[in-house]
Amino acid sequence: MAKVGAKIGLTLKISKDSQFEFIRPEIFIDEIDTEGNVQEQLELAVKALKETWDTTKEQLDELVIAEMPRVDKEMELQVSRKLLGFENALKELKGQIQTLQGLAGSGRVK
Repeated sequence: MAKVGAKIGLTLKISKDSQFEFIRPEIFIDEIDTEGNVQEQLELAVKALKETWDTTKEQLDELVIAEMPRVDKEMELQVSRKLLGFENALKELKGQIQTLQGLAGSGRVK
């Protein structure tokens, strides 16, 4: 008794301004017995899939989407910290360049 299935998914950006936030909804129907009534199995699978999809989407809304503002703030904080690190490194480099220029101007460094 052979069993077949199909799966389809699509990766989407959450918003047009999003760089790293994606969602990948997928649906699949599996374990359709080719020796049974395929049409009846598909109808039952589609009904179950719709109910499962609705429940999953509700959970997504409650558990994931509700967290996005917090995640956005954390990402913003991480980016700010990284930029501050870059600014400090740049200040240090500028200081080193000025020191080297001063030494070169005094003739102590060639």
